[in-house]
Amino acid sequence: MHAYVSLEQDEDGYPPFDSEQIDVERRHDGACTVVGVPVFTNGIAVDDIVSVVQTEDDDRWWVTSVMLASGHGTVRVVPFAETTFEEVVAELGAIGCVAQGTEHGLVAVDVPAEVDPDALDLVLEAGRSSGRWDYDIGVPVGAG
Repeated sequence: MHAYVSLEQDEDGYPPFDSEQIDVERRHDGACTVVGVPVFTNGIAVDDIVSVVQTEDDDRWWVTSVMLASGHGTVRVVPFAETTFEEVVAELGAIGCVAQGTEHGLVAVDVPAEVDPDALDLVLEAGRSSGRWDYDIGVPVGAG
């Protein structure tokens, strides 16, 4: 199942969409568990429990709030130059993250709660300082 999140665009029109579709699983209580890594959404991570509603004029389910944060983090990495998606995925995978390249030129990264935040910072900053990538944090590790 999919749920949608409204996105706020900056003055340059980024992100290039006004909403994002995220993969969720419906729970017995009507809420949903996030199962896909959000690419552009801030404040929502894998395994978060979110509330959803369907509006009269739209058949889609929309996320209204995070009911319970999972402690997972979310990071977006933009590879530069010769750096491949596969290299980014491998480096972050080595410290316990689950990462995947997207069609938008980003690597979406799920950071499970057990990943050492210092190790994550070291890997992310090493890539940034060497000019291999830049990154943005959508949900800090352990938030919630």
